[in-house]
Amino acid sequence: MKKGKEKDATQVFKELEERVKRDKSPIDPIYKELAAKIGMGDSEIMQRIFARLANLEEARILQALPDPDLGPVQGRTLEVSEKFAQKLNMDKKTVDKHIRELYEKGVVFPTKKGPSLARTILQLHDGALGNPKYDKAVGKEFFDLWGVFEGPMRKPAPQDLHGSSEFRVMPRWKSIEGIPGVLPYENAREILKAQDTIVLLHCGCKRSHQDRWCGTPVESCITVGRTAQYNLDRGAGRKITYEQALEIMDRFDEYGAVNTTVNQKDVGQLICNCHYCCCLAIRTAAKSRFVAVVDTEKCRLCNTCIEACQFDAINTRFYPEFGEERTVTDEDACRGCGVCVVKCPNQARTMKLVRPPEHIPESLSIY
Repeated sequence: MKKGKEKDATQVFKELEERVKRDKSPIDPIYKELAAKIGMGDSEIMQRIFARLANLEEARILQALPDPDLGPVQGRTLEVSEKFAQKLNMDKKTVDKHIRELYEKGVVFPTKKGPSLARTILQLHDGALGNPKYDKAVGKEFFDLWGVFEGPMRKPAPQDLHGSSEFRVMPRWKSIEGIPGVLPYENAREILKAQDTIVLLHCGCKRSHQDRWCGTPVESCITVGRTAQYNLDRGAGRKITYEQALEIMDRFDEYGAVNTTVNQKDVGQLICNCHYCCCLAIRTAAKSRFVAVVDTEKCRLCNTCIEACQFDAINTRFYPEFGEERTVTDEDACRGCGVCVVKCPNQARTMKLVRPPEHIPESLSIY
């Protein structure tokens, strides 16, 4: 996919809503009950999303989970009891088959209490949008529904930042290479080197925005640890080597993608390559510990950095000593992603460490 001309986010969203409104089919009440389980019972969009993910027989299974009759189990499981199937007037083999499919679709997850429905919108979003195997089954409208649910994809503004954001910006490695004080959980190369399993995943955010214009490849989420194994087990991604992961990261430097990850010191889930036109995380991701600064003597006002910045954090200013305008960083708006540093053809931009290690929380559960 080639990078296209930036579109008006409001107009794109309006057209998206119009496509979704054409669907006038009735919704069975059971899908409202399922949406209510994740706190979205009043959302018709979420009801329709569930209707795309589960037929009525599968919806009855989801409604009855977790299995109250499941005995003690070892670890996390997708197993249910015979009694569970009997209560639904179904054959257990049929129930097991449905649960396996719902697991692969990202609707149910193995727990110590057996299979359970996704607990949050975020968990359902990441699970249900990440497996291309079921694209034909859920239909193109499924992705439009998610797009409407997420809203217009505009450039994030400073006021979008929250103190307890679930995600944070991770500087692109080439922008902070060699800077004293870089911590292990900011060093993408060291993070990936420490992993036994690395799985490349189709980005659910990019898949839910068919009209995106960034041009970044849809295979862009690098998952690690238990998250990688989960996606591998359900056939949602492909295993890659450490060397391949580094090649992918380097390739996304060219696209000017922003790295985001879970806002904690242990990077044990994923590293995303985001663009604001299609990625949720970038809209509210907390700042990294860095800001970008410019060497005005090297700046040639080529506008490369201004075009590359996804946060409108770079402007121009008149410098009397040069008798002309050159760039300047708005440090309040800068997220410290390092994209402008990597993209600058004149090596005029560098990263400056401005925040302490405590800026990054010790741990956080996003699901």
